Amino acid sequence: MNNIPVNKVTWFQLPAEDMERAWNFYHQVFGWSPEEMYVNKTLLGAINGEIAERNEGMQHPRLVIRVDNVNHMMGKIRKSGGEIVKERTEIPEIGMVFASFVDSEGNIINIVGDL
Repeated sequence: MNNIPVNKVTWFQLPAEDMERAWNFYHQVFGWSPEEMYVNKTLLGAINGEIAERNEGMQHPRLVIRVDNVNHMMGKIRKSGGEIVKERTEIPEIGMVFASFVDSEGNIINIVGDL
């Protein structure tokens, strides 16, 4: 993930009750497909994302912000009044680490970085 800009929104997640129905909707409206969303390609002004199965932790759309250091950023979030709701979690299969926080307005945001 070294080529991905830091402190920018780099991914989004849209929760869905019915994955097939959701993908069909977004394919018909915008031409999106699961295959396209997971391709690493850079388009000016665009970010990739996914439709994720709705669950207790994923009730609303979520943004993902790429950071240099997840631990450091978690400290800044806490110091600024944010609340960490998912502690630093490693995903070794893709060399990534992430955490989730609630901002000052109640929005849940993910931060990600290199493992």
